[in-house]
Amino acid sequence: MPIVGLGFFLARDLRQGIRAEAISDARLIAKLTARLRVQPLLEPSDLQRPLAPGDVNRLTRTLRSELGSDDVTRIKLWNRQGVIVYSDDLSIVGSRFEPSEELEEAFEGEVASEVSTLERAESARDRRFGDQVEVYVPLSFAEGTEPVGAFEIYVPYRSVAARIEDKTRHTFLLLMGGMAVLWATLFPIVAGASRRLRHQANENRHQALHDALTGLPNRTLFRDRAAHALVAARRDGRSVGVLIMDVDDFKDVNDTLGHHTGDLLLEEIGRRLVARSRTSDTVARLGGDEFAVLLPGLSDPEEARARALELRAALDEPFALGELRQVHAEASVGVAVYPAHGDDADALIQHADVAMYEAKRARTGAEVYDAERDRYSPDRLALVGELRRAIAHDDLVLHYQPKIDLSGPDRLVTGAEALVRWQHPTRGLLPPAEFIPQAEHTGLMRPLTIWVLETALRQSKAWRARGLDLDISVNLSTASLADTGLPDDVAAILERFDVPAERLTLEITESMAMSDPLRAGVLLGRLHDLGVGLAIDDFGTGHSSLSYLSRLPVRELKIDRSFVLKIEEDDTDAVIVRSTIDLGHNLGLRVVAEGAENDTVLQWLSARGCDAVQGYGITPPLPAAELTSWLERRRDAKRPPQGWRAVAA
Repeated sequence: MPIVGLGFFLARDLRQGIRAEAISDARLIAKLTARLRVQPLLEPSDLQRPLAPGDVNRLTRTLRSELGSDDVTRIKLWNRQGVIVYSDDLSIVGSRFEPSEELEEAFEGEVASEVSTLERAESARDRRFGDQVEVYVPLSFAEGTEPVGAFEIYVPYRSVAARIEDKTRHTFLLLMGGMAVLWATLFPIVAGASRRLRHQANENRHQALHDALTGLPNRTLFRDRAAHALVAARRDGRSVGVLIMDVDDFKDVNDTLGHHTGDLLLEEIGRRLVARSRTSDTVARLGGDEFAVLLPGLSDPEEARARALELRAALDEPFALGELRQVHAEASVGVAVYPAHGDDADALIQHADVAMYEAKRARTGAEVYDAERDRYSPDRLALVGELRRAIAHDDLVLHYQPKIDLSGPDRLVTGAEALVRWQHPTRGLLPPAEFIPQAEHTGLMRPLTIWVLETALRQSKAWRARGLDLDISVNLSTASLADTGLPDDVAAILERFDVPAERLTLEITESMAMSDPLRAGVLLGRLHDLGVGLAIDDFGTGHSSLSYLSRLPVRELKIDRSFVLKIEEDDTDAVIVRSTIDLGHNLGLRVVAEGAENDTVLQWLSARGCDAVQGYGITPPLPAAELTSWLERRRDAKRPPQGWRAVAA
């Protein structure tokens, strides 16, 4: 009986030990993730309501390695009102639930955890995962302040329970055999179990901080080492470099050669990067085909770019991946350096990631972070949010620049080009260059284009009601050429405002038409079938194929103002403009010159058969009300204007 009692005691101790280790490891993962991954991306005010889409995307990108692993089942962010403001389960975001005891402990500033069967309401969709270790970490943004919310993470408990059962079964088998031996034989058994527990705990800690495939440090350990390197750099006055490397076209390797070959390639890439790195550097795998390299103690920021090129060159030699299979791999590398590109680990990693995507987009191999090209910078993200509200609240305005017909003696106004502006509440009237690039990269181009079309055609209808029948021109962006729903939108808006399709002209630039000729041809063909006019804008600035342009269903060619402005002083530009007029007419197109600034230019263009002009010499772009007055003054004049001065009056 004493040995049986000892058996039950050992089994209980074994269960409690493994359970405690599992909970301890889960608490460690949760605290590191909350402190190093989540909290630096948020402000206290962010937890007052469900996170904005930009914050959700940024947080999801930051947590993608956790969300994509088998070590984490669910992640949530709570505010103090019991509302879930972020979760990888979108169905519960914004829902309010009665706080559990553990959540209340987190609100009081304590890290709380439990092994749960997920019986609470907010866990209804997660019960399929079985028992989970739930950990709640308080989120405080300043020392000594009350938490403003809590970070919750689920870690699977099935493997722990299985290990408990396995260890318990093994222990009882040993004890059943040990009933026939002396008490002295029990000591090695207990000592062996203790050693196994310590080994398992060490293994769990290693797995929490290292990548399972390559054995390299993972994102959490990389960030921790980056933070320590920054402390030393501030003390010594040196630089720290962060490189993010992404393997180009890695998906093709998996799809063509299989995931096993892809895994072998990642392992070999990790080995080569380590072999090319200094002992003080840290090479990590952040997840998927993305690696990171920490370069502490740099004396010169340029050294980081040089090291990036060296590490990229490590992939030049083909990889032999079993059975004499040779695989070639290339990578794109982004570089960020402390203090020029950020003063904390999160900023450097994020900025190196941005630079890496720029290197991949530009196919340059390696790029150093440039804030001007960072569409995810806080200022640009804020501007995107403001632009979304401006579109919804009708805070944009259109200015119109008239087109003057040169084919007749009266030089009539035959149309107007609609140009969007943003009346920003603090920055004043912004030109399109300040916000169109952000719209193109954030999915706002479609609602912005629809707003411009609706506003321009509404104005066209109002002008026709006053006896001013003008063609309307609207510029399309590169993103619009990828919008297969654009023709349907245009047709619906034309019908709503009762504007004949032939009175609308849509303008695309020469470079846009050539960026994706096949897609552009299909979309322009559908628009042409509606009866909408099409024009090539800024002609002469791209590298177009005349044979391709001749096949597009366009009716108008617009000469870029950069050539027109210099025809008086530059014979080359004069030849280009004259040749473009002839080319357009030979292709059966109407030719419009932009940038007509004075009498001499107007007369020169008229003498060479240019069909129409627009420019500041006639009038700059005007708000609708001012252009209406300008048009009515011209219409009500007793005789049509004959010269340039009359046109500009």
